[in-house]
Amino acid sequence: MRLLKLVPLFFVTAALSSAQSIPAIRAKALDNSEIILPSPGSHQVLILIVGFSQKSGKLCEVWSKQISADYHADTRIAYFSLPVLQSAPSLVRPMIVYGMRKGVPTQELRRFVPLYSNESDWKKLVNFSTPDDAYLLIATPDGHPLWQAHGSYSDAIYADLQKSLATLLEKSSTPSP
Repeated sequence: MRLLKLVPLFFVTAALSSAQSIPAIRAKALDNSEIILPSPGSHQVLILIVGFSQKSGKLCEVWSKQISADYHADTRIAYFSLPVLQSAPSLVRPMIVYGMRKGVPTQELRRFVPLYSNESDWKKLVNFSTPDDAYLLIATPDGHPLWQAHGSYSDAIYADLQKSLATLLEKSSTPSP
């Protein structure tokens, strides 16, 4: 029985270790600021909330609100919601972005970054399985993913995110010998 509990952990670890880095992002946030990820020289740990459909957008919104409430003022962390719009028809994209801009609090606009390319790379990175899920990643400042999950908000997954984030922040603040 104990071995069965370790099997999923092995697969998540193997999947994350095979991922090189997040796909490079150079895009405009909803406030029109330019976002570059991974950001050269940054020391901020990344929390990324990735969605691939309109339904996933609702789940991403719940995750984003919780993460914002807990980490908005923490300068050691950069968090972003990344709606992947590559598959959306190009004529519809401006309407989607307009709707997002209307629904996001002004102070959070800089944290919403629509993506129009690299959809297959993102799907591979997050081990895409369900289009209507929210996909969560914690990555090092240079973009190497260390933790991931997907689905609707749950206290258990959020506690795991917080634990993984705390461990990473503790390691990054500990001086190297």
